[in-house]
Amino acid sequence: MREDNTPTVTARRRKPTPHQRLRLDKAKKLKELGVLTKKHRASAKAVETDPEKMVVIAPRIPKLNKDTLAKPAKPPAKFRKRQVHKQWLPTHLYHAKRAHMTMPKEPLWRFSIPLTPTDKCYRPTHRATSLRGCVAYDMSYMSTIGIEGVEASLLGILKGIGVEENMLTGKREAKWRRGTRGWEGWIRERDGERMWISGVSIAWCFDASPTEDQEKAGQERQIDKEKEAELESESEPQNGSGEGMEVDFEEKDGAKQAAWQQKKPRRKILMRTHPSAFLQVWSEVLKLAKIQRPQVKVEDLRFEIGSIEIDGPGSTEALVGALHPLRVTESATEEAAGDGLEGGWVDIGSAEEVWIQLPGVTNLACLPANAMLGFTASDPRLHYPPRTVPQPSRETANEILLELLSTWPPDQTQATPDMFDRTKRLTASRQLASQKAINRRKGEALPGAYPHPIPSDPKIPVLLLASGPRTKSGRGTWTLLLPWDCVLPVWYSLMHYPLSTGGNPRFGGLQEKRQVSFERGVPWFPGDYPGTKAGYQWELLERERNRQEWERRPRGKRTEWDRLDLGEGRKGEIGMGWACDWGRLFHGPPSPASAEAADKVSSPGQEKATKDAAEPAQPSPKDQQPEQTSTETPNPLLNMHHLPNPLSTTPPVPPTALSPIHISLITSGHPTRNARIYRLPTRNPELRAKWLTLADLPKASKGARYSRPVSPPKDVPQHARGAQGLAASLFSPGIASPETGSPKAGGKEYPLVPDEVDLIGFVTTGNYNLGEGRCEAVGNIAVAKVVGVDDEKKKKKVGARNLCIVREAGQNLGRLARWNFV
Repeated sequence: MREDNTPTVTARRRKPTPHQRLRLDKAKKLKELGVLTKKHRASAKAVETDPEKMVVIAPRIPKLNKDTLAKPAKPPAKFRKRQVHKQWLPTHLYHAKRAHMTMPKEPLWRFSIPLTPTDKCYRPTHRATSLRGCVAYDMSYMSTIGIEGVEASLLGILKGIGVEENMLTGKREAKWRRGTRGWEGWIRERDGERMWISGVSIAWCFDASPTEDQEKAGQERQIDKEKEAELESESEPQNGSGEGMEVDFEEKDGAKQAAWQQKKPRRKILMRTHPSAFLQVWSEVLKLAKIQRPQVKVEDLRFEIGSIEIDGPGSTEALVGALHPLRVTESATEEAAGDGLEGGWVDIGSAEEVWIQLPGVTNLACLPANAMLGFTASDPRLHYPPRTVPQPSRETANEILLELLSTWPPDQTQATPDMFDRTKRLTASRQLASQKAINRRKGEALPGAYPHPIPSDPKIPVLLLASGPRTKSGRGTWTLLLPWDCVLPVWYSLMHYPLSTGGNPRFGGLQEKRQVSFERGVPWFPGDYPGTKAGYQWELLERERNRQEWERRPRGKRTEWDRLDLGEGRKGEIGMGWACDWGRLFHGPPSPASAEAADKVSSPGQEKATKDAAEPAQPSPKDQQPEQTSTETPNPLLNMHHLPNPLSTTPPVPPTALSPIHISLITSGHPTRNARIYRLPTRNPELRAKWLTLADLPKASKGARYSRPVSPPKDVPQHARGAQGLAASLFSPGIASPETGSPKAGGKEYPLVPDEVDLIGFVTTGNYNLGEGRCEAVGNIAVAKVVGVDDEKKKKKVGARNLCIVREAGQNLGRLARWNFV
């Protein structure tokens, strides 16, 4: 001990140094302060849970700047550095542990969006959306715009952005204008070429004023009362001046009342659009709002209103189990304590009463088209974990649904939804109690019972929009709109709801959204709409990503586009092999001068310098404002148009117009993105006849393995037929396919692909369709190249106009297919 100077004094008995003494004193004071803070917090929590001592303080509603872009709320300090140039969704922490997210430095539309779950989910997603179960998506990144003004001014805005005339004046659409239905459609620019922007969904706030029939009935009653008053005045004697003065006062009061009735009330609209086209839609709506008289107020509600979309047969049941409406009246009874509602009885025919009777609906096609329900729900954490909604017997459920759906009482009893009131939205978000307070109340409740409601519980306004199925394989989609901060509690209850068919609802990302749209033959915005500005920007992003992936591969393992042999002396891929080259489609091959200029750029440094010189200078991410994103990137030198319905477009069709199509392969094949689409050859009659022959060949039976020229006897067993067919195919010249009898793909007799002059479009999405059991695709074609076909050709060959040839990028083999506008 003495040799190595080992200390023999313990640390707790050693005399502290002056500096250490100051540290110990400060630590002692902080410890005492912490004890006092804990006591204050405990007393405050005790006051919160005591209903008698509860004091409801009206929160201060911050002022919202009109006609200006909104900014997201400031995130917590520990997450602030992760959201500098992007915004998290309300369910980000849930998805970050269970899904692949966008790269931290590469967000989509300024949001960190889940792309796909980490587990294998391609087939489960298909089963959940078509057979049993459901899939939910957090769609809070969808942008919402609020518009408020006189109804005439609102109709002027809708007319300016391209809403159909019958939607604004027709009698069938009166329910939508009154606020009991939703609407989905495309909008366009007001000035210039009036190019189409994107699809939107529009919901009106419910109008409590009487309908036209009620007004007519009221006018008839008023006329009857006036006639009765005239008869009484004629029968009474006219003497004295006091009676005349009373009549004058009555006339003045009637004039004031009529003037008050002539003052038109202000109404509200919620417009929901995709974030990639938000700035374009915002500028058009703001431009139209400034020229309306009376004035119209426009609000940016992107970070105030969140949304959840749920699809599948069990979507209605899951939502009914997660959303518990509040009672309309205040009188509570013991009989109503066990069901899903709180606070008293429901008004007969109200949205709440209708909602709790819908868990048996598995297909939204049975509901009224674009039905809309608005009510107030309680905090779903008070009913967590959710319980399966009791299902009545099939006969009883059918009777209830038939009576309910035939009358649909919300058309007459729908109240004004609180979702349109900003004060109530923010109040609901601020009244959400902490999870510890919720757990304390659940612990004080009886075993197996939910906590009793208290006056300070938040009243969450919700708005439900039902969009019916667009195709036979779909079952419709529910869209739930609710305050931004209330999305997460509803999401957890939705994800953990036990379905009556077994299991829980699944969640999906961006890829699952595209998969479901593809299986139903519906284009996905913006990827399948390159004719719009948002769609063309998506194409540029995909083009750059594919190019970088192609360049990273070694030369021996990547496709050499210049060496592709298309037959008859044709060499090289048409346009860029890794992209849908719309410039090559409309403008043809480059001129020799431009080709020589492109050959001079050899080194990567020169190529980058040329690319930077061609593009305008962009500000750095730090200098860039949140709204100054690349969403407004124009279509360079293409000026492409999008036609939602080319068949109804009056000629002439713009030469650069594109329209989405659905492609079904007649023969085998697996089309993918960037595949080339040709029409039947127009300059080679022999080649056209060969392709038409493939369309006329009948398909062989599923078990037959023999070619078409070989016809085994009918009395031969099935297993022997397969053996004979195999032997015949081995000894045959190899010209015909053993399955269909058509020329073998890739053989000498198989027809070549047409020339570049017959190129009409590209495939934007292609895969195997589990619903149809075959490979399908969604693409876009130049409308001017297919609509202007000679009518004589249509008469000679019925359906020849809808035939096309699909060729994979980098391959020389074409596949015959049939396309239709969607």
